[in-house]
Amino acid sequence: MNNFTLKVLLLLCLCFSVSAKERFVSYTEAFDVFEIVDQISAWHPNTRSQYRQYFDKTFTLSMSDKLMLDKYAKVRSKYHTLYPDAENSIFSEEAIANDSLSSSFSSQSTVDRSIAFLRKKNKIKDGDLKELVSVYKHFKPQVSKIVRESALLHDEAKRLNKILKKSKILSNIKKLDKFFDLPTHRIKNGRIKLVWLPATSEPMVDYRGGRVIIRMNPVKHSKLIGEDFVLYSLVDSLFVSLSKNKKENFSKIFVDGCPKIKTKSMPKEFWFQAPLVEAFSRYYLKELKNKKAFNPYEIKSSSPWTSSFSSFLYGLSSYSIKRKSKLDREFMTISANYCSQLLSI
Repeated sequence: MNNFTLKVLLLLCLCFSVSAKERFVSYTEAFDVFEIVDQISAWHPNTRSQYRQYFDKTFTLSMSDKLMLDKYAKVRSKYHTLYPDAENSIFSEEAIANDSLSSSFSSQSTVDRSIAFLRKKNKIKDGDLKELVSVYKHFKPQVSKIVRESALLHDEAKRLNKILKKSKILSNIKKLDKFFDLPTHRIKNGRIKLVWLPATSEPMVDYRGGRVIIRMNPVKHSKLIGEDFVLYSLVDSLFVSLSKNKKENFSKIFVDGCPKIKTKSMPKEFWFQAPLVEAFSRYYLKELKNKKAFNPYEIKSSSPWTSSFSSFLYGLSSYSIKRKSKLDREFMTISANYCSQLLSI
């Protein structure tokens, strides 16, 4: 071990006891600390402003704090790859795309291991790594206080894993991975990552590199996050993870086949994506769990359009998966036809 790596390990000392056992839902100190500093820095326009507001209100950002965050933002932006959004798309996009820094911290259990991993794999220049370490060292006193509370998310991860195992979601979600033709089943170190969030009115969800990032406060949000919340987020992440070409092609097929949808006064994501997410998360996966006890008429949707369209898409989706077909031109064409028929009633 060289002197630089040794200094890195001694400077951080932010380690917590973390189980090495693979979990579908996971909480790790490394990714939590990364996300806290990442969001506080406001380096990207899509970072969550609640983190910076909380930090400034609780600890009061000094001039040296702001200089450190500016330093962090420069390094962070340097290693972030910008991917163009799909044009004329009816699908959601990642708020912040995955990159080498984010993936490195999500793959390790502690901050010091993440730093060592970045250097070992040459994912960051030594000078930039030193800058990164200096930022984490600077904010260690404040972040450690937050992490003491967020350590409760270990228990939340265990609770959610038990729910998903009992619901047979861990095995059934693989059918959707195949339907969407995505390699999301290969994600390691937690397909769903829990990270700390200030005590906002509701938890928040982001998607990155096929992962679901659930931002929650372990004290305030625990009762708000159960099976339905996780299922919806998990299925929604599959749409976000579609390639740019697929989003553009599928969007064109759908809108061309159901031009009246453009007259609906709702965000584009609610034209097709939201109803299909509901068809999978609240109908299809629930049916696989409850079998004969499943009653689709008991399901209440957020809007009349979502309710009507999702019930149509539920039958189509179930049939398509049984045939081992995928989300393709045929599926989109039939969906657009259903849409057109509904709007003609």
